[in-house]
Amino acid sequence: MIIVSITGPKSAESIAQIRRSRRFASIFEFRLDLMGVEDVQKLVRLAGRPVLLTCRPTWEGGAFPGGDAERLELLARASLLGASYVDLECRLGTRIVRRFIKDHPSIKVIVSQHEFGEGVKDPLRAYRDLRATGAYALKFAYRASDAADIGAAFTFLERAKRDKQPAVAIAMGEAGEATRILYRKFGGWATYAAPVDGPGAADGQISADLLHELFRADRLTASTKIFGVIGDPVRYSKGIHLHNPLFHHVGKNAVYCRFEVHALDTFMKRIAPRLQGISVTLPHKLSIIKHLDRIDGAARAIGAVNTVIRRGRRLEGSNTDGAGALDAIEHRMKVRGKTVLVIGAGGAARAIVFEAIRRRATVFIINRSRGPAEELARASGATVVALTDVPSCDIVVNATSVGMMPATDCSPIPAHSVQMRLAFDAVYQPAETQFLRDAKEQGAVTVSGIEMYLHQAAAQSRLYTGIQPDLRRMKSLLHRVMVI
Repeated sequence: MIIVSITGPKSAESIAQIRRSRRFASIFEFRLDLMGVEDVQKLVRLAGRPVLLTCRPTWEGGAFPGGDAERLELLARASLLGASYVDLECRLGTRIVRRFIKDHPSIKVIVSQHEFGEGVKDPLRAYRDLRATGAYALKFAYRASDAADIGAAFTFLERAKRDKQPAVAIAMGEAGEATRILYRKFGGWATYAAPVDGPGAADGQISADLLHELFRADRLTASTKIFGVIGDPVRYSKGIHLHNPLFHHVGKNAVYCRFEVHALDTFMKRIAPRLQGISVTLPHKLSIIKHLDRIDGAARAIGAVNTVIRRGRRLEGSNTDGAGALDAIEHRMKVRGKTVLVIGAGGAARAIVFEAIRRRATVFIINRSRGPAEELARASGATVVALTDVPSCDIVVNATSVGMMPATDCSPIPAHSVQMRLAFDAVYQPAETQFLRDAKEQGAVTVSGIEMYLHQAAAQSRLYTGIQPDLRRMKSLLHRVMVI
């Protein structure tokens, strides 16, 4: 079930949030501490769905300024106001929660515990404390600083499923996004969502329409396969808008999530065993290799992996970046016999350098740190140069993250420092970077990183599903969420 949190704060705003979100909501949560108590009965009637009343105190991250007695009295009137559920904090104490349940048998109580400090929590201890109250449903929420932390939510839900106990477990913040999507996979009762085009009630809430239509979160099952992108950051990744519709189109019971990973080693130990496939982006394309059981020949030569597939208990890595980039470039200019200047020496740069040399280009590398560039040159047969030594080139490639959102006014090289016939940027957020704008001013043909992204994502999709996707369909999907 999807519980949509209505926050107002004014009555007109609450009404708009309800109307926009009704088709996606199983339950509406009215956050009385954020929206006030005026017109609650009117809003309950308007909702057309069961209503949960929550009035969160400041000591549990809410905004209700009064005392607990006043707050409990307000919630005690829930049935008279037409609500079906109320939320009580576990920190009120087991005795108070049990008495409320006994005194109000017509109301289903959700007992909640919110942990706002960072660090991995003890989900089983939280489960025992919450279940001791005898509440209808248990809610455990904590802050995740890394996607490696989300396993606590899954452990909580798996224990509740064993006991046939309705439960919610959420890791708050961007790093915990996947827990809001995957709840049914692990036996969860419900998840919380932001209203459509409205503010969320908690950090990291996803809009109800995205949860329902893109992720199909309320239709996942225990057998759903989990795929996703890992990186730091991943908030701008558009893979969710490609792979989820492609899974649905081919009838694959799978979901694709974003995982904000800082501590790769911990993530690979705790979370990766639950995943069927992984798209790897900055800064993990090189460091992930040590966690894999096998990598294919191209990825081994490049020394970087951007795609991981689980084959039984084994993880196998490959690289679709190089071919994706060069295919995008060659829609405008064949690289055979051309001079190509690659800026950068990280995972994307390695893939592009090796592929360009395979296609018979002469490749030069510039990089802020000369050591990695020299290592790449030795491995690939490219040549390291200083920017001042390359007055002109056929093709210049930005294979760094410089220019990526939100720092969109940056370029990896000064404007007009190199004459070029074609400029390609591996960055695809935004579609036109400062580097490409500078190149266009000097008359160069420009190729956006979107083209590389589409080609490499198509190759990933084929690995994930065994089916070659329609590139036109993918471009149409991407067009809906960004300007191409």
